[in-house]
Amino acid sequence: MDRPQKILPVTRREIGSGLAFAEEHDLQRLVRWAAEGWRLVQIRGLYMVLEQAPPEQCVFAIDYQVMPDPEYFEVCAAAGWTHVLSVEQHIHLFRAVPGTQSIFSANDAIVKYERAARMFAKPALWSSVVLVLSICVVLLSGQPWVAASVDRAVLTTIDWVSVLLVTLAGTLWVFTVLPWSAYRLRASGYTLQWSRLAYIVVFAVCGACIGYFVGSRIAGAGW
Repeated sequence: MDRPQKILPVTRREIGSGLAFAEEHDLQRLVRWAAEGWRLVQIRGLYMVLEQAPPEQCVFAIDYQVMPDPEYFEVCAAAGWTHVLSVEQHIHLFRAVPGTQSIFSANDAIVKYERAARMFAKPALWSSVVLVLSICVVLLSGQPWVAASVDRAVLTTIDWVSVLLVTLAGTLWVFTVLPWSAYRLRASGYTLQWSRLAYIVVFAVCGACIGYFVGSRIAGAGW
């Protein structure tokens, strides 16, 4: 007897614009996709996974809470906001029918962004410290007196390790310090209306600076 074939849902992926920089833009995209019959089912890094579903008219909201208890979601549900998904147990997405009263007042929004900034504060601090120390080691290892007093093999190893640390720390810096700065600006009352293009340009410039530094160091060492 033939087993019935399992029908896989139709899915698509979209690149997010960055919640810290373009939260409103991404929420409006979710509204449009829901009306077109695409439901958000998962967020993987920079990607949003959408699944084909019946079209619906709805609005979305985001909150930042570290591992909230079940009562938190019950309160939101009682206010008309259905929990859609959570990202890393601290970013929570909700949806509701149009016209539902917002779950955040102006003061609540400030608290929300302050909470989000605190989540990025320690990672931003440590990535900055590691990045500065790594750059100092790279610059120090290039000094003539260091090259003359340290074995060539040891110096090469130090160079490789420090350049690798600069690359890793620089990447972490981009994904921690920039979001932290954006959330701090939002908490201070600034409205960020970044398009996806602006988001890509900023990250591309930061990546190019890191790449230029690492590339020039490798070229200068003759590797």
